[in-house]
Amino acid sequence: MQARKLSHLTSLFAMMLLLGACTLSSATPSATTRGGSPPAASPGGQQAATASPSPSVPLTPAPAPSAPAPGLFGFGTAATDTAIAKENIDVAPDGAGLPAGKGTPADGVKVYVAKCASCHGATGREGGIGPALVSEPGPYKPGTPRTIGSYWPHATTLYDYIYRAMPFDRPGSLQPDELYAVVAYLLNQNKVIGESEEMNATTLPKVKMPSQDQFKPCWPVECRPDVP
Repeated sequence: MQARKLSHLTSLFAMMLLLGACTLSSATPSATTRGGSPPAASPGGQQAATASPSPSVPLTPAPAPSAPAPGLFGFGTAATDTAIAKENIDVAPDGAGLPAGKGTPADGVKVYVAKCASCHGATGREGGIGPALVSEPGPYKPGTPRTIGSYWPHATTLYDYIYRAMPFDRPGSLQPDELYAVVAYLLNQNKVIGESEEMNATTLPKVKMPSQDQFKPCWPVECRPDVP
């Protein structure tokens, strides 16, 4: 009877020790659970050490801007005559603003193939990324393609547009002789001028476009602003 009690007490004592060990183990956070997530493992299978935070570096404030000159806003530079001349490239319908230079349709073929055909087609009739430029000459009829020959009002402003906007990837890069040449080529393709005609600052303003009379003339004295 006493032996049975001693065995029972021994078992109870062993159970209490086991429960105490489990409680201690669960109360002590391990390296894999501390902080709520396991640490990252290195490629060799060992746990990577936690990097210590970098010390903060104080930012150095930028120097205060200098006071702007009278009449300026504190940025930019004054426009020089040379800088203005590069932007003052507009050509009026009467030809004012056309530079010295010349070109024929034969000269313009090379320019067109190198600078224009990739977007407007091999001859200008096809179009592509850009619109078709060549068709039968006007007068313009609603529903037909708007091309240089069927719709453009002034040959001089064709020069102006190509200079300031084309080629699409390098606008303003064509030189005056190249511009006169490609304009002559396009006018010839649209049956507006002959194959041997040279375009320059004197002859280009004299070209009358097929649809010119369909546009209300307003240059240079009748034009009105779009807003009051």
